[in-house]
Amino acid sequence: MDKVIVTNEDALRSKYGSAGWQAVRRAVTQLIAADKKRGLATSLIRLDRSSDLTPIGGRAVPLVGDQQATKKAIDAIFAAFSPDYLLILGGAEIVTFQELTNSTPSDGDASVPSDLPYACAAPFGTNPRRFIAPSRVVGRLPDLVGATQPDYLVELLDRSAKHKGRPAGDYAQLFALSCDLWKSSTA
Repeated sequence: MDKVIVTNEDALRSKYGSAGWQAVRRAVTQLIAADKKRGLATSLIRLDRSSDLTPIGGRAVPLVGDQQATKKAIDAIFAAFSPDYLLILGGAEIVTFQELTNSTPSDGDASVPSDLPYACAAPFGTNPRRFIAPSRVVGRLPDLVGATQPDYLVELLDRSAKHKGRPAGDYAQLFALSCDLWKSSTA
């Protein structure tokens, strides 16, 4: 498996209605077909469906906000498929972020919502120091908070399906920018 797309069907149905879910599902199907033409094996796994998770040793996530269950489900997906890439489809209303304790609370935030734990094999936790060695490629294609129509998300999926890669040489030139405070970490 090259890529796994994870989402929560019930949350998308609740947010966009059955017709909205069907529009999203069609767009995901088109992306999977486009990936196949690019030589990528892509699969959709719905985190809220036992039928998708039980066969791989995982458990369905009945509540969108259940961070621990979501982390365990994504860990089960990586254990079963070892995908090169995992795409989280939807914002925090669809697939929850993991709330990590803020290591710099002077900025006023007690926690930091993050996808970093999904990129790490370490088990669920809220201490960001447990997640210093990401070994998985994880991205998120978010929808709009509070949206009632799936048009934005469908458009992002359509653009992803129509994407045409460029030759590796186009990326040979490198430019990096960092602030003085981060000099040692970005060196």
